[in-house]
Amino acid sequence: MPSTVVAQVSDMHRSPIDEHDRGTEPQPVQDKLPTCSADGSDKSLPSFARWRKRLLAAERGDGWLAECIDADRYLAVNQELADALAGELRRLAGDSPVLEICAGTGELARSLATTGVNLEATDVEPGDGTNVLRLPAKEALQRFRPTVVLGVFAPFDAGVDEAVLACPSVEHYVVLNARIGGVLGSSSLWQTPGWAAEPLNAVQPWMLTRHDVGLGPCHQTGCTRQPALMQHGEAWLFTRTSVVRVERACR
Repeated sequence: MPSTVVAQVSDMHRSPIDEHDRGTEPQPVQDKLPTCSADGSDKSLPSFARWRKRLLAAERGDGWLAECIDADRYLAVNQELADALAGELRRLAGDSPVLEICAGTGELARSLATTGVNLEATDVEPGDGTNVLRLPAKEALQRFRPTVVLGVFAPFDAGVDEAVLACPSVEHYVVLNARIGGVLGSSSLWQTPGWAAEPLNAVQPWMLTRHDVGLGPCHQTGCTRQPALMQHGEAWLFTRTSVVRVERACR
């Protein structure tokens, strides 16, 4: 059965502007964003609005992308994103464990754990001092044989998406990534038979990625443009539509 894409999303979309930001230019964020405690748990999680202000402030300096590269940040984890994503994962997996691949430092995994999501975080090269298991995606799939997999900015050229879609135990694959030049993720996401795709509209508005761009207010006479974001991040759910023999090992 051919793969079916049930919706299309443009390359860039605007973020809603908070009412208290209208007509005012964001000020640089002087305080530090929340960090993690020694045991790896989040002390607190910044809001989407706080990250948004930081992005707009960074764009007036060296740029948001430069800041994210320095911090090795692909996704700005915020409370609204964690809550929305946790709701989708609980809907799909119930009490069963979710496997996160390419989890990096485990920041998103820790945030999801505080919302009650049962999750195993793995990465081929996890950050030092994290609770992320050192496992390549294929080995993680073989060990846990999950029904729900979460992949956030999985590399498109490492065979990760292909391994997830080929694993017979997987029924749902939640993908968070950025659409750059009209392309999101590997081509296998959209071309593998037996899978259907749908956007996760409750999650996507809260995604702030390293590829997003901040637009400052317009100061030209007659221009009424307010501070805004051009967001490239998208959240998609890939669901298996064909029946497979789940006793086969993941390849």
